[in-house]
Amino acid sequence: MIDATTAFFAITVIAVVYSAITTHITKTWGNRARVTQIQAEMNRINNMMTEAVKHNDEKKKKEAEAEQGKIAGLMKESMILQFKPLVVTLPVFIGLSWVLRTTFPEFQIKLAVALPIFIQNFNNFPNWRDTFGVIGWFILALLVSGLLVQFITGKISEMRKKK
Repeated sequence: MIDATTAFFAITVIAVVYSAITTHITKTWGNRARVTQIQAEMNRINNMMTEAVKHNDEKKKKEAEAEQGKIAGLMKESMILQFKPLVVTLPVFIGLSWVLRTTFPEFQIKLAVALPIFIQNFNNFPNWRDTFGVIGWFILALLVSGLLVQFITGKISEMRKKK
């Protein structure tokens, strides 16, 4: 039987490693720069149509309508880029959840503060909980470590751009 301290650190380390790996996969496969370009292009097209309607300019309306034909393709490309990393990360998450649940079946942690949990009972939101099992702790550790990994990688990117 694994003691609670070992389980706590094992679950936390697995969450941190999973966060780092999924961040790398998302940046590599997701191509955030292209998604940003697509969003800018769609905003430009929408603004073009808004201005044409605002000024009641028929010529610009026709140009904007022609440009709006591109929006469906741009949205499709954007969604594919955003969901492509899930092909790997979601099955790994499900597998890790199963492994953690079977490895640490007795694990339970009681935090010093209660946290609002919104997925437990939608009729009684927020649900305040201070006790979590293995999957609850794994998800909380993922949230915190994911934010930390995003912050660190963002700072590293800023430092590289300055050089």
